[in-house]
Amino acid sequence: MTALKKTPPGQNSAYKLAAAVRRARVASMATPVVGELKPSQGRIRVTLAGKPISRDRRSAAFGPSSIDIPEFSSVRKPK
Repeated sequence: MTALKKTPPGQNSAYKLAAAVRRARVASMATPVVGELKPSQGRIRVTLAGKPISRDRRSAAFGPSSIDIPEFSSVRKPK
């Protein structure tokens, strides 16, 4: 076991160790990350200030809500 401890880690292992050390150092400083959303009591709470748009405006902006593929509609059973 002593020989294994003295061998230097491979490139992949060294990168993973350095990344883990960096993550631990950043977490210990507790500096906020710009644009990061932090949960409150296990939930991310978002306040929406906009109003819902009507179905006509939504379909005009995003197109029809159903997917119509001719190959599938010919196989689909009539209702």
